[in-house]
Amino acid sequence: MRRDVARSCDGRSEDERLTSSGMERIRAFGTILLVWAVAEASSAAPVTLLARTPPTGLAGAASSAGRIEPVAGDDRHQFVFRVTTSRKPPYPWNVSLPVRTAGAIRAGDTLQFTYSARRITSSHETGEAQVDAVVEESGGEHRKLMECSHSFSDEWADVSVPFRADKDAAAGEAQVALRFGFAPQTVEVANLALVNHGPDVDPATFPRTIRRYPGFEADAAWRATARERIDRIRKADLTVTVVDADARPVPNARVRVRLERHAFALGTCIKAPRILGTTPDDARYRETLERHFTKAVFEDDLKWDPWEQGGDVHRQRVLETIRWLRDHGLSPRGHVMVWPSWGRMPARMQSLANDPPALRRAIEERVEGQTRALAGLLDEWDVVNENYAHTDVTDILGRSAMADWFRIASRETPSTRLFYNDYVMFQGEGPGSPSDTLFTILTQLKRANAPIGGIGEQAHFGGNPPGPEAVLAKLDRFAALELPIQITEFDVDTADRELQVAYTRDFLTTVFSHPAITGVICWGFWEGSHWKPRAAFWDRSWNLRPNGQVWLNLFEREWTTDETVTTDAAGQSTIRAFKGRIRVEADANGRIDGATLPLDGDENLTLRLR
Repeated sequence: MRRDVARSCDGRSEDERLTSSGMERIRAFGTILLVWAVAEASSAAPVTLLARTPPTGLAGAASSAGRIEPVAGDDRHQFVFRVTTSRKPPYPWNVSLPVRTAGAIRAGDTLQFTYSARRITSSHETGEAQVDAVVEESGGEHRKLMECSHSFSDEWADVSVPFRADKDAAAGEAQVALRFGFAPQTVEVANLALVNHGPDVDPATFPRTIRRYPGFEADAAWRATARERIDRIRKADLTVTVVDADARPVPNARVRVRLERHAFALGTCIKAPRILGTTPDDARYRETLERHFTKAVFEDDLKWDPWEQGGDVHRQRVLETIRWLRDHGLSPRGHVMVWPSWGRMPARMQSLANDPPALRRAIEERVEGQTRALAGLLDEWDVVNENYAHTDVTDILGRSAMADWFRIASRETPSTRLFYNDYVMFQGEGPGSPSDTLFTILTQLKRANAPIGGIGEQAHFGGNPPGPEAVLAKLDRFAALELPIQITEFDVDTADRELQVAYTRDFLTTVFSHPAITGVICWGFWEGSHWKPRAAFWDRSWNLRPNGQVWLNLFEREWTTDETVTTDAAGQSTIRAFKGRIRVEADANGRIDGATLPLDGDENLTLRLR
């Protein structure tokens, strides 16, 4: 069973959270882990600040996009209500639930905010539902006393956030506000409470929730087996023989072996205006891209609307961007030819819903025209995106139409590896689950002899990510389709930085250890150009964040080769190096030779010193 736990949003470190003010205790409630310290009880009676009845009304500029209704609870979940968000508004607070306080708050009071929630449905790529919560002034500037964000799976999870108030608020002058204005979703909430314990109680006295996932532990068994697989599948033996001008072995020669470029793809999405722009941020963007990545995928520039509406000017900009990528050693990737729902195609396409031949012809012309314009220029290209959730077109034409799109694309750009891209590989178990539906889609494409060259799994994660062993099990299943798998849109979007860092490390380790995975592409790297700003590796001012440091530590320090050895009496030395482009240099008494070679498997190299 997944053990999802939500961390408090007070920003304290682990040492600060696991306070030594008293005996530390841990208690499990279903899928939640609550941690607190035992302290002397306060003589002041706690004051409950919220009415113990289910709330009834939503607020916000887009409150009509939400619906709230009471539902039956159980022994552990009382005053339960369900909130359904039918569409994503501009801001999360546009669909919110404000509940005013019934008692006073003084600066210095310790308050404990708690609730339980679970996801009923979600259209988000992570498969989770999200709820933001604030305790704030109910009027004026709505100054905040506490803010936090949590995401939920289909199992009940408990949230507990103790904090100390930093301002006064009379009864009714403060409120708890839950925000639901994210992707279309349905959430059930129970046990909503805000309790004032007065000024004499340490917030560390009360439970605070932290997030974990199976396999988080430092000694988890999967780690050792992952290290073994990484050594076996990502490395090869390079035997270097150093000889003199007469082909005689040179003993005691110094041989340096250095990885210049990983065989494993390290990618990110990019925007053409950033590549061609002239601002200082554009220059830093290009510099960072070239230094830390080997592959780049167009985030929006090749999608149907931008490609069509931008005309010749836009297409010339795409061509210039591809040239820049090639000139700077980056492999260009395309995204996406067909995103098969009305909301992801030009508005006129929906008018063809009752004319299937015309709909089929319009999409095929789109695929043919774009692939012909960029034939041979892209190394990879997503032909279809997210047919798991976006089915308007295939509901009319059938899934077999997707195989036709692959065939047209392959005919026009035969050198490009073609992908099916989706986000549900790691979501759900058993028949009818999102993951199983994806497996069925891919199986049908293969049976139709579609020229599919790879599977793209986006791998967007929130606060309830799957554990490494669950990820490995899913990869094993999809690897049976005998197609390479690429992580195509990786990010970890959570306010819990500790969880973000840990899961970035563990997910990258997991996929790097699996033989079917050919690379990882992040869906952006800089906060100034990222669809989920808090998931970015670099912040707006180009400061490297802890999750970005994980990326650099793994791929540029731990999983790299830069080793110097000495040849034996036979003039040989063997190094186990990471696969990729390798630079080898030999030196003996000032005589030098070197070579660059691709290391794909065990290799022998002879260097001649002159």
